[in-house]
Amino acid sequence: MKQDIQTTDSALPERLRPPQTLNLVLSVASVFAWIGLMYAASRAESMWVVALIVLPFSFCILTIYSLIHECEHGLFHTDRRINEVAGILLSVFFPGSFSFLRYCHVGHHSRNRSECELFELYYPHENRLKKAVFFYFLYLGGFWFSVPFASVVLLVLPWFSRTWLVQRSVSASAMINGIPLRALTTIRLEGLFVIAAHAALIYFLDLNPARYAILMLAQGVNWSCQQFLPHAHSPLDVIDGAYNLKVHRFYQALLLNFNLHLAHHQHPRVPWNYLDRFDDPGRRRPGYFEAFARFWRGPQPISEFQAEVGVRRDSSVIRPSSM
Repeated sequence: MKQDIQTTDSALPERLRPPQTLNLVLSVASVFAWIGLMYAASRAESMWVVALIVLPFSFCILTIYSLIHECEHGLFHTDRRINEVAGILLSVFFPGSFSFLRYCHVGHHSRNRSECELFELYYPHENRLKKAVFFYFLYLGGFWFSVPFASVVLLVLPWFSRTWLVQRSVSASAMINGIPLRALTTIRLEGLFVIAAHAALIYFLDLNPARYAILMLAQGVNWSCQQFLPHAHSPLDVIDGAYNLKVHRFYQALLLNFNLHLAHHQHPRVPWNYLDRFDDPGRRRPGYFEAFARFWRGPQPISEFQAEVGVRRDSSVIRPSSM
């Protein structure tokens, strides 16, 4: 039986409070690793050394994003001000507006496995080639790139989000339209802060622009190609549409239990360090690399998926989020 956890901070038992000191330590360590590796790549005498730095650098963002994710849910620290400041500062290294990331993610909890987020499936009325092109664009870096791109566009052209070009996309419009207009000023200010912070990093650390771009692209590809993995081929249900993926404990620690994504969707107010206590015993746990290999085969017809999992078309009901 699933353990029932209330959805308010005050209702969380003391034993389930965020590991706030640990979160702060992990934040400092991750950011210093990010900056240190970026600096080392700029100072490396050989591109072979840069190539060796690229891989560990690209994994820094996974821990940083997991900490941002805790901030999005107010689970980084019990002090709301610290939670907010940490989210803004950590999002610099994504890079993007924290408020933009938060609205998109909180909206995801209400849109999960709806038609606008079925990236690995397609309906008969959808063009298979277009779906495949969009799929590989997203998960080869486009998903990550959309965040800094949107932060810049909303800063310069705030009206652009309501144009036909954005609204014609089911996925993009669902994400953008979930952001209230009153939040645009905050998003634009945060976007300006992110741009200024990166300009300062490049200038004061005398970073090599080409190597900076290479490392940023590497982190974007690494982050993008794993983001939808816990949702791919899961039940078409807004809460239960995710998996707790099996992965080596070292990698699970690096992800801060982000692979336990079903537990997170079922209990979105539980901090990351307690998620392993909320594994749903009634659900299969695919291996991380098994899910990764299947995911990268690209979009499949929804009819094949439903036949495979034994789900009737009329039973794929999207329930409202319990957040």
